[in-house]
Amino acid sequence: MKKKERVYSTFARIAPSGYRRLFSKNLTYSGYNFESENLLGTVNILALLVFAAVLIFPWALYRNFSLLYFFFGIASAFTVEMAAYLIIYFKVEERKQRIESVLPDMLYLAAANMKAGMSPYESIRMSAIKEFGPLKEEIDKAISKVYGATSFSEALLDINKGVNSETLERVLRLFTTAIKSGGHIAPLLEELANDISQNRELKNEMFTGTKTYTIFIMFIVILVAPLLMAVSVHFFDVVSSIQAKTSSASDVYGLGFFSGEMTLTSGFLIKIAVVMLMATGILASMMIGTIKEGKAKYGLKYAMFISLSSVAFFFIIRKVAVGFI
Repeated sequence: MKKKERVYSTFARIAPSGYRRLFSKNLTYSGYNFESENLLGTVNILALLVFAAVLIFPWALYRNFSLLYFFFGIASAFTVEMAAYLIIYFKVEERKQRIESVLPDMLYLAAANMKAGMSPYESIRMSAIKEFGPLKEEIDKAISKVYGATSFSEALLDINKGVNSETLERVLRLFTTAIKSGGHIAPLLEELANDISQNRELKNEMFTGTKTYTIFIMFIVILVAPLLMAVSVHFFDVVSSIQAKTSSASDVYGLGFFSGEMTLTSGFLIKIAVVMLMATGILASMMIGTIKEGKAKYGLKYAMFISLSSVAFFFIIRKVAVGFI
């Protein structure tokens, strides 16, 4: 087992040290119980295998090699690395949202317990009910540290190491400061809960107000852009067909417009259209993520759906256009 771990650790070191730290931090925030180096090493091995497969398969099947395959291999390996990173990133965001959604309820419950005469420690411990999911898990970890040499305040602040939430960090710092200063903690918790609830309501209202922009972007990228691309390529096909039919009679009938040589091909234009639609879909998804959550990376979860839908609609429109015209 140790030999296998050394192999994973060796391949994990292929990645830059900054990325390894970021990967490890996000893995902790996600709640996954994996060793960072083992998982990163596995991802790197998979990426290298995909890179090798892209280079070897064309040669094994067709005895053909091109520099283009090398770039395809790099792109495929990068896609594997990006997919692994995004899976963990989306898990971090999903866990963060789950915690922040139940945080006001936990604070209200803790405030009620303190008003009933419980100490801050007991009120927090009794407030960690199973319905709170990952928030309960983090509180239980903090409570377990109190039985050791760690103080209750320090244990609560350690929750920040397992959750990537500025809201939770602010709540914990205010709560521990109130404990140390001996202030009125129950009213403070209620005010914090009210503040978080109001911020969430404002965020939901903002998202509702910008939903029209999101729908408009998806309409343009999924329907309008493929339609224009398909019409443009079909127009090129029509012009090429007319040129082929009139090339011999162009001088006789004065069709000089169709007499020039066409250097482009329909296949090349289709490839360009697919690449542009895929790129547009990715950029549009990032814009949607910025509108919805204020984070461009968050929108990448919609990139595959938008890009594939756009490309599929392009070929559908092209098929219909060829059938009718």
